[in-house]
Amino acid sequence: MTTMLPHPATHHALPSSVSSAAACSELFCLPMPDQALAGAGIAAGCLLAVDGQGSPVQGCLVVAAVDGELLVRRLQRSGSRLQLLAAHPDYPLIEPSYEQDFAIWGVVAEAGMPAARQA
Repeated sequence: MTTMLPHPATHHALPSSVSSAAACSELFCLPMPDQALAGAGIAAGCLLAVDGQGSPVQGCLVVAAVDGELLVRRLQRSGSRLQLLAAHPDYPLIEPSYEQDFAIWGVVAEAGMPAARQA
């Protein structure tokens, strides 16, 4: 199951503690939307630091929008094809096609602990 979320750059203000240099590099935080990477130790709700200007390379974790759904998956390149891989058997491999609305929003720079819930 995937979660529909707005693009973080347009819907989330950066905290005032973030420097303008960091804001220019398009760093943002995002909670892991599902359990697709639980097998890699990243559970739903873990806070992800994402570099919106990072270069998506083979094997990195990316934040991608596929047909309006926000996903965090491992990027696999096979020739000219891209694949988005989960680390949980309940989440299928995704192979975006030219007919789909597809964009990579950034590269996961760091995964932290689940965000604390307020009582």
